[in-house]
Amino acid sequence: MKLIRSSFLFLFFLFFFSSSAQENDFQIWNSISIKKKITKKNSLYFKFGLRFRENSTLKSKDFLDIKYKKTISKLVSWSIGYRAVLDYDIYSEMTVKQRFYSDFYLSKKRKRYYFNLRNRLLTQGEHNNYKNLFRQRIQVSYNLRKTKLEPSISYEYFYGFSKKIDKTRINLSLSYPLYKNLDFGIGFKIQNEYYVVDPLTLYIFDSKLLYKL
Repeated sequence: MKLIRSSFLFLFFLFFFSSSAQENDFQIWNSISIKKKITKKNSLYFKFGLRFRENSTLKSKDFLDIKYKKTISKLVSWSIGYRAVLDYDIYSEMTVKQRFYSDFYLSKKRKRYYFNLRNRLLTQGEHNNYKNLFRQRIQVSYNLRKTKLEPSISYEYFYGFSKKIDKTRINLSLSYPLYKNLDFGIGFKIQNEYYVVDPLTLYIFDSKLLYKL
């Protein structure tokens, strides 16, 4: 548990000070997900998201995400997914965008710790303007003794196939099962942009609901 606390503090201060020279925005991201287990090793996920920007005063985007996930073993799993996005600018003008992605996971549980590495290949955009990305996220979770609370920390980078990292994201989160089939989670993210004219740092409050059918 001391390791988790130390990691939280170290990464929080690291990203806080590294983003001090950039433009900032506070955002709120909300999502509701439904998981449907088809067989023991095959599942479908449906996710609806709503996000706010400009210090959470304007709607940023709505999206619907559909994902199929297959578990190969205790260590390995993969998934494919599609996301339809309604993206709004500061004048509330809407643009329809799409995302196609595939994930490869490596997971390991050791005592009360859970380690997860996600590798994602995706293409996203609109009309004939699509961008390919590689994203890699490492996450560590810890099950607190004598409680159902589970804190976690993750770090993710976005690689745009231009020999540089375009974006990084750190996430500190806490999840709790409200009922047998319903999980609730909150988190705080810090996201940094790089190699753009006006790099933006996002401070994000994140809330999630997951219902398991």
